[in-house]
Amino acid sequence: MARRNQHSREELQALAIQAVRDLVAENGLEKLSVRKVADRIGYTAGMLYHVFANLDDLILHANADTLAQLLEAMKDCPASTPREQLHHMARVYVSMAREQTALWKMVFLHQMQNAAEVPEWYRGKTATLFELVESGMSQLAERQSAEQIHLAARTLWGSVHGIAVLAADDKLVVAGDVDEQAMIESLLQHYLNSWAGE
Repeated sequence: MARRNQHSREELQALAIQAVRDLVAENGLEKLSVRKVADRIGYTAGMLYHVFANLDDLILHANADTLAQLLEAMKDCPASTPREQLHHMARVYVSMAREQTALWKMVFLHQMQNAAEVPEWYRGKTATLFELVESGMSQLAERQSAEQIHLAARTLWGSVHGIAVLAADDKLVVAGDVDEQAMIESLLQHYLNSWAGE
């Protein structure tokens, strides 16, 4: 690793974000602290506070990286129809919950300290996911209003998220050990058929 004074602000930010991702993957979100991140990259906690406002800010930046990976994978779809694209996005979402459980959970379980408001830049990143879903659903039922599309996208994705949570926590055995991808296919087939009026 380079000496401390050889890292730019951007490099230090990237090192810290990767350290958060590594530490959470190893030990979970509950044990994360600014001091542990600083120790991992060979800096003082005080130095990190020159780059990040607090632990929440550090976690949000790490979560933004996870969301960027998720969105890139969701968009990377060879399918040509909106229905196929939505199926692909749901499969990717549940796969990440199963394969990168700690990082996926950090995106959805982290709560801001002292009920602080989530910053606008981060809300924009999470909104992009729903924009992708809304885009596909609007193409399947063009006569639906913007409000109906908004609601339907969140209803569908709330159901996808529920399956992802069960998969991430290995709780599907309670439902008879059903394959999560089969559940996703069944959910989307029936919901989208109804949505499209088929």
